[in-house]
Amino acid sequence: MTVDQIGVLVVDDNDDDAVLIGHSLTRAGLPVRVTRAETADEVTAALTGRRVDVVICDYNLPGVRAEEVLVQVREHDADLPFVLVSGQVGEETAADLMRAGARDFVLKDRLTRLAPAVQRELHEAAERRRHRRLEEQLRQSERLDSLGQLAGGIAHDFNNILAVISGYATMLTEELGPGHALHADALAIEQAAARGSGLTRQLLIFSGLEPSRPELLDLNVVATDMQRVLSRTLGEDVELSTMLSLNLPRITIDRSKLEQVIMNAAMNARAALPSGGRVTITTEVVRENGHVCLAVTDTGHGMPPEVAARAFEPFFTTKGRGRGTGLGLATAYGVIVDAGGTISLDSHPGQGTTLRICLPPAEVAAPVSTLVRRPAAASGSILVVEDEDGVRDIVARILRRAGYEVHAAADPAEALRLVHDGLRMDALLTDIIMPGMSGTQLAAELRKIRPALPVLFMSGYTSGPAPGGQELPADAPLLHKPFQSENLLNAVHAVLP
Repeated sequence: MTVDQIGVLVVDDNDDDAVLIGHSLTRAGLPVRVTRAETADEVTAALTGRRVDVVICDYNLPGVRAEEVLVQVREHDADLPFVLVSGQVGEETAADLMRAGARDFVLKDRLTRLAPAVQRELHEAAERRRHRRLEEQLRQSERLDSLGQLAGGIAHDFNNILAVISGYATMLTEELGPGHALHADALAIEQAAARGSGLTRQLLIFSGLEPSRPELLDLNVVATDMQRVLSRTLGEDVELSTMLSLNLPRITIDRSKLEQVIMNAAMNARAALPSGGRVTITTEVVRENGHVCLAVTDTGHGMPPEVAARAFEPFFTTKGRGRGTGLGLATAYGVIVDAGGTISLDSHPGQGTTLRICLPPAEVAAPVSTLVRRPAAASGSILVVEDEDGVRDIVARILRRAGYEVHAAADPAEALRLVHDGLRMDALLTDIIMPGMSGTQLAAELRKIRPALPVLFMSGYTSGPAPGGQELPADAPLLHKPFQSENLLNAVHAVLP
């Protein structure tokens, strides 16, 4: 069958009539492949066996009623054109079938009408499918928008909780010291909080709410860490292994986004291994350009060329309704290209699939900011504004222990009262999202009184512009919750004159 042939299923108990229908369409210039069926089982076999573009059905059939065939067709494909062709059926019966979903009615002694009807119905079916795809994409986009809003709210609250856990765990770790029996337990709490923060970031990345935070990475370290995560995720029937090249140059990319790419590739590999198999993560350096590459290879069923060619298209999925968004590889493509790299897919039916990403080596010079040294003894007065009691308390304790004088306010209104009552401060450390007034609005109000006031923002919600219609001031950095005490102290020191 050529690509342009039209699959026609003729449901008729008379082979001669089926031949006449085929000839009528061919004489009109339509390249058709005709299949005949006369029972319900034969109709089912024809619909599932080969591609059918249009169904032409007689009404008077000894083995099955036309209404029953129409139901079969609609259950198989709601957009598949169904044309009634009969010589002995009343107008009322034909009208009933049209109301039930038949697209047209042609008398057998007027077969010259058949080809134009088939052409029209094929065109309209293509339009219906196109509109349905657009509607599905719109619904998917609306669902993702709703998910993004939900993710932002969850991230804000969850990151506040993690900030408290992480802060107190750090204090315990420092107080207990390496020689204490519980030091390792406190350290484990710190690490668990960090992993929780990473999970929150992945949710935000998926929802499109998380800005990139590039960092210097060893690809082998990332691959090894992901192997530990994936070994618990892929299942016992999948053998996971790594083949890592030594002495890889470091790369610059957002770690959470890179982990998301690897996770997505592994989940696609898992889907291609319904009966188990092998997944291999490989790293290497390309000699020609020095790029650092990571590949995820599976021994699954592979993809035909026409599917592999569309793999990076948004909303394209082979997993079926409700089982995949079609956004995984499209998101991966955006992540890698944004980092200056390339991503490719090599797959063949029965021979498995390899997803390969390549990234340029990082610049070796360290950023100037990493060379800043915080003094051992800190001094200065900090106004901390945070509506979450736990976060406010732990931030204040960390700053006081470092030597700062701390004044704490539970909301912007209280902070403004303190300043109007004569509070002098060297810097403002404020959350962004708070009831009544945002942190950016508070900073703007305080800078009306003192234009050069150093400001440091902190937030567990990282979707970009702050509420209240104000962007973050260029000279006021943002500290993402949860943060380590060392990150907090370094950030405060950096904004102080």
